[in-house]
Amino acid sequence: MGNLLHRLLLHSLLIIGLCPSILWGQRSPSFSSSEKDGHFILPERASFYEGPQPFDMLSYKLDVSLVMVSDAFQGKCTMTMRLKSNVDSLVLDAVGLLLDTVRVDGVPKTTRPDSAAESFIIYLNGTRNTGDTLRIAISYRRALGYPRPSSRQGYYFFLDTLGMPANLGYTFSEPSDARFWFPCYDEPWEKATAEMNITVPTGYVAASNGKLLGTTNNGNGTTTWRWREGHQITTYLMCITASRFAVSSLPYVTATGDTIPLQYFTWLPDSAATANFLPTVRQMVGQYAALFGEYPFDKYGMTSIVPFVYLGMEHQTLTTMNRYSQTDQRVVSHELAHQWWGDLVTCGTWRDVWLNESFATYSEALWRESLGGFPALKSYMRDTLNGFQYGSWQGAVYDPVGQGFNLFDQVVYSKGGWVLHTLRGVLGDSVFFRSLNAYRQRYASKSAITNELKAVVDSVAGLDMGWFFNQWIFGPGWPKYASRYSWTPDTLTLTIYQQQSPSWPTYKMPIKVRAYVGSSSTAFALWDSVRTQVFRLPLASMPDSIVLDPDGWILKQIVSPPSSVGEDERPLAFQLFQNYPNPFNPTTTVRYSLPLQGRAGVGSFVTLKVYDILGREVTTLVNEAKPAGEYAVSFDARLPYGNLRGGQASNVASGLYFYRLTFTESGGSTLSSVKAMLLLR
Repeated sequence: MGNLLHRLLLHSLLIIGLCPSILWGQRSPSFSSSEKDGHFILPERASFYEGPQPFDMLSYKLDVSLVMVSDAFQGKCTMTMRLKSNVDSLVLDAVGLLLDTVRVDGVPKTTRPDSAAESFIIYLNGTRNTGDTLRIAISYRRALGYPRPSSRQGYYFFLDTLGMPANLGYTFSEPSDARFWFPCYDEPWEKATAEMNITVPTGYVAASNGKLLGTTNNGNGTTTWRWREGHQITTYLMCITASRFAVSSLPYVTATGDTIPLQYFTWLPDSAATANFLPTVRQMVGQYAALFGEYPFDKYGMTSIVPFVYLGMEHQTLTTMNRYSQTDQRVVSHELAHQWWGDLVTCGTWRDVWLNESFATYSEALWRESLGGFPALKSYMRDTLNGFQYGSWQGAVYDPVGQGFNLFDQVVYSKGGWVLHTLRGVLGDSVFFRSLNAYRQRYASKSAITNELKAVVDSVAGLDMGWFFNQWIFGPGWPKYASRYSWTPDTLTLTIYQQQSPSWPTYKMPIKVRAYVGSSSTAFALWDSVRTQVFRLPLASMPDSIVLDPDGWILKQIVSPPSSVGEDERPLAFQLFQNYPNPFNPTTTVRYSLPLQGRAGVGSFVTLKVYDILGREVTTLVNEAKPAGEYAVSFDARLPYGNLRGGQASNVASGLYFYRLTFTESGGSTLSSVKAMLLLR
């Protein structure tokens, strides 16, 4: 299946219904794994996404003093930038800050605030030219009493009177709140290096991004902690967290022999638990390095704090963790994965935020897979399907705010993670992970937008994957599949329906279908592309059951087929289907089909009964003669049934139950089938 021409020919055969029987491997359900000479070819482009600003920010240097008894602070921000066009003024971001002095290349400049835009203008008093390097130094302090929204403080301070071991001060900037604690250009696409010199009362630890260059005792009861992030960083990932922390550390050694410290900054009562957890973090780093490429920064640190309204925040090289999830593997693996997806490669615009959050969410599944193999991966993905209840799942993964959703709604977390899982299922492991590595290499230390990811995937796969991105990233909803089948000697006739809303895409997807006959099974690879599609497949024996996507690669719902069918779609087999939903509470639907006349005549007698685990009859759902066709009957566990507990009426309790379909043919022979259902109250 490695030849592209062979695959395209196969697709054509599948569409017209001449599909051969094809067995798929468990980890490589791929229709589109063609590569170019075994390596990726990067797409041609003139530039990376750079935004509209007339400059490239080169570096930030922050000198910040925190008093640690109130939310007051003061600082100096020095920005170095290179102009991309001629300008006579600059627009930067700041809100709730008093700008005491503003100098450009040492010369004082006047400014004008624009509070509605949360920005200010620096007048340069003359034109500066393309290619000029400007050094902007701003002394500033927090405007006490400024009416900041409670969720947009930028800098948060809490006294130990709240029950914490020490006073706590920290910054939180995502998506656009860095401007609340230092003047900057506060957009995700603009990156620079950063130096952070943080002065706090002696006895406090001030943690920040990058390497610790050292500490300086100032001789006045304060200490300055000096950090430098020499890698490119965007403003929302810059941070300060200060308290009376204990610090645990463990080395991680890269494949090339470099040592990277893994650190946890916690209050003393938590230090033993977090220190014991660091070997697990080291294991996670190693696993992600094997999948995504080596860990990209000079340290990986975490701080553990409360109050903090989130589970975690992936500040570059220094994740802020909620104290109550400080050793939660799901949260820790998510935030760690952001160091590659969000920090090293950053979403170019907030419309592309799924490039951060969906990737980190699917990385949770990859971590689970590393511990328990494919069954653990499948279990994790199945567990996230409760996301169908979220309204945002009905939207597109791309641009949640433009659709009226929260920027960080579930559509960019669990739904987006599922879409990546589906993409992996289409591409196969080799091309999927090669695509991720090509994307990382192409956009390391830069920002990327969705179409740039698509271009990389196209290049690695050797195919135009626009159909996938249009459906799954830019399109709303998800497929709702239903199916019917019949069998005549040597031929399985399978009809697949797409019953999602007409306003949602008609999905063109490769679907694996497995036919079970006794203890054996046969897999077919189908290319489904219309709302109703009939496939005629070679199969020597009548199947016991047919399962769409048995390994769970496609984000989907399985629903009941249409109640009205054409004559050519009527079932030809005696078939008892798995109830849906299952598990259920309190109702579920049981479907079954009866053979056409010729094998059994009209009026053949049918019974469908439900039994408890001890074999006691709970109820009879069907007990009558029925013609050939497909039927559905509802079982409601809320109704009282008289066959349990000595004939006393009682609602059905939680537990495992069995349902049995018995069919008496016109010639007198009897067919029967039994399946299990699970009631969870």
